Amino acid sequence: AMLNRLVLAIKNQSRETLRAWSYQCESIIAQRSRRVQQLFSFYQSVYGTQGLKQLWRAYYRNEIQPPIRGMMLSAVGIMGLNMKRLSSDGFDWSKERLSLSNFDLCQRDIDFINTLSVNQLCERCQTKKMKYCYCMLGNQRCRKGGIVVPPPTSDQKGMKEEQAASISNCQKALELDARSSPPGHVRIQAQEDRNWEPYFSKNEFSIWRREERSSLYSYKVYARFDDITADDFLHVQTDLDYRRQWDDTALRLELISEDPAPGSNSHLIYWEMQWPRLFANRDYVYCRRYHKDEKKKMIFICSRAAKHSTYPSISGKVRVTDYWSLMVIKPFRGFHEPGLHFVLTYYDDPGIPIPQNIKSWVTQKQMPEFLTKMYVATKNYACSRAIKMKDMFNSFTLINDEYTANDQRGSWLGSLSRHRRKLNDNERER
Repeated sequence: AMLNRLVLAIKNQSRETLRAWSYQCESIIAQRSRRVQQLFSFYQSVYGTQGLKQLWRAYYRNEIQPPIRGMMLSAVGIMGLNMKRLSSDGFDWSKERLSLSNFDLCQRDIDFINTLSVNQLCERCQTKKMKYCYCMLGNQRCRKGGIVVPPPTSDQKGMKEEQAASISNCQKALELDARSSPPGHVRIQAQEDRNWEPYFSKNEFSIWRREERSSLYSYKVYARFDDITADDFLHVQTDLDYRRQWDDTALRLELISEDPAPGSNSHLIYWEMQWPRLFANRDYVYCRRYHKDEKKKMIFICSRAAKHSTYPSISGKVRVTDYWSLMVIKPFRGFHEPGLHFVLTYYDDPGIPIPQNIKSWVTQKQMPEFLTKMYVATKNYACSRAIKMKDMFNSFTLINDEYTANDQRGSWLGSLSRHRRKLNDNERER
């Protein structure tokens, strides 16, 4: 009988212990789930969906170790298959993805930024009253093997030697950190062996141009901003939802397709741009890719016209089929710290003959205005993000009473939270 009572007591005690343990576990899991949900909402509101993806990728690369990493790779592989099935829209990313070697065309832009402290104006840049000169560096020619040819003198030998050399011979591979980026095949076709010439300077912008075809020019824009970060600048350019808010010339801006390959950062986009009255609007279907290089502390963005069967040319709009752009962003220090340089190079063929005064208007007025709006949008984005961070942190409480299973077993955080609330209640009563 004594043994039976002992067994029965152990069973009853075990049942109560198990019930208390289960209740405590449920409360802890509920509390942790709420915290995870709050953190997820916080980071999504601060960085956006795209920024949240980048944050997760950075954490995944640096923190997750095998065998968990292998399990995650399997899960990502399954998700990739599903994404491919869902995005079967006729666009073959394996063939149409932009190559990272396109960013090799930015080598001289990087050299230009790195040598700004010793930049000197050539005669033509002095005549145009430019702030900086890109011509002396950008038009430098090399023999095969990368041997630089000095500027020609008045003698005929020097002229012939320069003509035998080329600008493209000076091009070097950037050797980007592309371990987590899939390869691409599509290249931007630019007239690398034609010379840059000064165009104009306005406010903080310096612009040069190069003839790509007869009376059609590519343009290179340099500017620096001291009070915005490179990460915010990248976000403003790549977030289509936000661009619809600050760019009033973007009548339509739609994401057609996103490359399912992890680390590609490639998107297919439709864009309709408003033109002045008496001119038809221009629209584009283009592929965009960006690359953030942590080692070089630089961000690269390239775009190129593409095609998609569900976005054919529309009557009343002029489809731009010959378009490309390259941008390099170099922060003063880190990606999250204020201050950056950038060089943008772009070209598009409007498709029909346009008077020279309209071309000049677009380049001299619209481009600086657009870049200024982009700068202001970046400032506004940084400000709104700071406000969201403040509001979200203020909304966090140390502990929630609804998820505290036992008031006596609450942690010191809970005691502190309750003590603070009691003090606040006493102050109100007074």
